[in-house]
Amino acid sequence: MRLLAKSATDAHAYRPDIDGLRALAVCAVLVFHAFPDALPGGFAGVDLFFVISGYLITGILAQGHAAGSFSLARFYARRVRRIFPALALVLTGTYALGWFVLTADEYKQLGKHIWAGAGFLSNWVLWREAGYFDHAANTKPLLHLWSLAVEEQFYLFWPLVLGLAMRWRRAAAVCAMLLVLSFGANAWMIRADAAATFFLPQTRFWEMLAGALLALVPRARPTAGRQADLLSVAGLALCSVAFLLLRAEYAFPGWWALVPVLGACALIGAGPQGWVNRTILAHPCAVWIGSISYPLYLWHWPLLSYTFIVAGEQPVPAWVRLALLAASVVLAWLTTHLLEARFRFGPAHVAKVMVPCLAMLAIGFVGNRVYERDGFKFRKGHDAHADVATASVGEGRAFVRSDCGIADSRLVPYCATDRRAASRFAIWGDSKADALYWGLVRRSAPGQSWTMLGRSSCAPLAGVERTSIYAGDRPADCAAANRQILQALLANPAIDTVVLSFSVRATIGPSFAYSGAGPQGDHTALVLEGLDRAVTALEGAGKRVAVVLDNPTLPDPRRCMERAVMAWPGVRSALALRDGAAARCDLAYGQHLAQHQVFVAMVDRLQRRHASLLVYDPAQVLCDLARKVCPMTLAGKYLYSYGDHVSDTGNGRIADALLPLLVQQAVAQAEKTLPVARGEG
Repeated sequence: MRLLAKSATDAHAYRPDIDGLRALAVCAVLVFHAFPDALPGGFAGVDLFFVISGYLITGILAQGHAAGSFSLARFYARRVRRIFPALALVLTGTYALGWFVLTADEYKQLGKHIWAGAGFLSNWVLWREAGYFDHAANTKPLLHLWSLAVEEQFYLFWPLVLGLAMRWRRAAAVCAMLLVLSFGANAWMIRADAAATFFLPQTRFWEMLAGALLALVPRARPTAGRQADLLSVAGLALCSVAFLLLRAEYAFPGWWALVPVLGACALIGAGPQGWVNRTILAHPCAVWIGSISYPLYLWHWPLLSYTFIVAGEQPVPAWVRLALLAASVVLAWLTTHLLEARFRFGPAHVAKVMVPCLAMLAIGFVGNRVYERDGFKFRKGHDAHADVATASVGEGRAFVRSDCGIADSRLVPYCATDRRAASRFAIWGDSKADALYWGLVRRSAPGQSWTMLGRSSCAPLAGVERTSIYAGDRPADCAAANRQILQALLANPAIDTVVLSFSVRATIGPSFAYSGAGPQGDHTALVLEGLDRAVTALEGAGKRVAVVLDNPTLPDPRRCMERAVMAWPGVRSALALRDGAAARCDLAYGQHLAQHQVFVAMVDRLQRRHASLLVYDPAQVLCDLARKVCPMTLAGKYLYSYGDHVSDTGNGRIADALLPLLVQQAVAQAEKTLPVARGEG
């Protein structure tokens, strides 16, 4: 135990009381994070760590410079062996747990925090997001890495500055000057920007410089006797005052940070013979905790944060928080003895530096990929009442080829044709048409093959152009795509039926505006004119036309699932969570009718202009009309895939109902009779 606790330094004899001071610091932070009401100022434990680090590392540097044996490469190699192995392991574990706990947006943020942690930039990233004490801080499993980033940023410049200062024989003076400048910046900035003062290095370096100054003026420290005893008691009292009386709402660090910093300096300055140091801090239990304090600090917050995230707004039982702290201790001990010891101690070898560096580069790259890929949105959550794998769309792609008679796939990205037979049917529209297409392909009888043509957020209009911009799309592209699609349909005599499918938001939603033939300024009337022109052109070419109304607008199914970790045994009962399911996302049928009232009225007017037009309402098969509800799931399967787009379960149900109506429409038109009207609902 003594070997693991000992700093790799010849500058100072090993002091078990400093390991005990580490224990005091880390325990304060742990209690604050798990039970903030019990120790409201426990966050000041980090300030103790800063002082300890400045004292120990400066002692190493000073002796190396004095002896002429200092090597910057060896210094950073020791930092790598000390810091990287445990950090890489914790980052990897946090990434793995996040897969099961976090939503896509949360996982994307975690990816950013992983590469920031691997690059020791967490303080800068977190500063731009929110304050350390904000409620959202509980949902950031790597929030605590800000302090490690500040510390490593300090050691990018301090070895060189100290070396120059010692060459000029002004080490203590330079250290004191930098301390005053940094503290002055802290005291000045706290009034204007508390978050920046908390996270940025220039307002935190003074705390490490306080420890450094203590190492550079050893004659100012008592070694034993009454003076040492009083100093150690005063140091413990200051630390206790900081832990018990400081509050998150105080302007911290600012002047308040002097309390824990002076307390830590007093305890270190009292020396190993001070009463508190020799009786409390040097106790074997305190020394043991101090020896694992670094991995303990790393492990505890991800475990607590993930638990807070899973629990949501419900409080986490005290026994669970205690169990998590105990688990952190176990993980820290295992990390220290099974991982750190292999890299930190023993003969120097290039592999002991290269392997941790490569590990950090790898996990940093993985974090960046998570961020760039938007948190891997394909991940699903958990639902005890339905199969989350059914919240997907696109089954049947093996039956189609990427061809729809249009050469410019940039303009018409929704472009596919059934490869099994020549198409008689086509569906034209936006992403709602794409979601519906796969059910039509799978459920069609032989000889009833389908072609899809469409563009995202681009309703099938003719003679009317969208003037608003959506998701960076150019309005002119939608009009150009519609012109090419209509020309392709008119030029293909084999296609005798065209189904128009489009969303409410792409027509009468607030995100769009249109111009063209028709009453300018009347949004709905312009869309109606565009639909009328498209239907007129298709019917003029001898084609039958049908319109599929938009499906009910439910939330994205991922918002209606629980976190995947809920599938783990005991999680729900341990956190005393109430049962939850996709039912909380169900939509009242009356609300659906109200939301689509203007849209349906517009299509009704279109149908009155075209007597042969078939209109189908998918709410007939997506809603439970007996219970007057439009559910997210049905018979253990999700009816929706992403956003408010139907899943393969949903599009299969629609296809089963729509295909017979299209056949009847063909028969009716052939007999010169009216087609079957849209279903009730």
